[in-house]
Amino acid sequence: MRGRVVALPRLIFAAMTINAETKIGAIIKDKLEAIDVLVSLSPHFKKLKNPVLRKILAPRVTVAEAAVIGNCKVEAILDNLAQIGFNIDNSHTVAKDTPTNSTIAENDIDLVASIDVRPDLANGSDPFNRIMNKLSEVPEGKTMLLINSFEPTPLIRILTGKGYSVSVSKNQPGIVFTYITKIKEGPVPDGNLDSQFSDPNLFDSILKHYHLKFTEIDVRQLEMPKPMIAILDELDHLEKGEALYVRHKKVPLFLFPELKDRGFSYVYKQAESEVILIIYHS
Repeated sequence: MRGRVVALPRLIFAAMTINAETKIGAIIKDKLEAIDVLVSLSPHFKKLKNPVLRKILAPRVTVAEAAVIGNCKVEAILDNLAQIGFNIDNSHTVAKDTPTNSTIAENDIDLVASIDVRPDLANGSDPFNRIMNKLSEVPEGKTMLLINSFEPTPLIRILTGKGYSVSVSKNQPGIVFTYITKIKEGPVPDGNLDSQFSDPNLFDSILKHYHLKFTEIDVRQLEMPKPMIAILDELDHLEKGEALYVRHKKVPLFLFPELKDRGFSYVYKQAESEVILIIYHS
């Protein structure tokens, strides 16, 4: 008796659609060869070949921000990525009035601190926490100088959202001076944007799922921005399948975009005198 040949269905995978606001980390995760495409456009992107630096930088940076870092055009990045199979959404426009395009003279500001993060990046370390720690020591109205080899657009996005004034100077080849002035705490984002993550049923479900697989941290007594720094430090060591249980004095709305950039999900519950936050790998 002759066997019957059964034709198996062909699996068709849809190409990823990207635009100016797509994170570089998501692009590389979809196609690793995107690194070579980016490096061909700018030597600044060679850092992405380092797995440690790629983990640090790529999840935070959008295509538009990468264009600033690499001193190239958004269209050039998208066009070249299209050649390796990405679909391009050209309907998304990029705002032109970013604070990163301005320059400033050092004698026009009250400079009280400086930090050079080029050695951190050369060693494969994430300078974010060191920057935020140093910035927490800067008094209101004073300025800190950040020295880097490229324009730190993701950091600028975070700081301007918190009410800092940021200016950039590129007067020396290969060196970027970023002047960060501490004005005041920025307006609190609309809490309704994250109301879905405060659903009691979702919180209880996540709590039950992780059960005893928790690392607990209490940041209620820390001054701003040290709670955010402490939480991100703990997340650097969080294993897959584990969750971070955070006791906070308020809903940390400025932390949420950073968590999303780093590939974490979260839920929170407001208690009488504290906020309980559970953070876990997406």
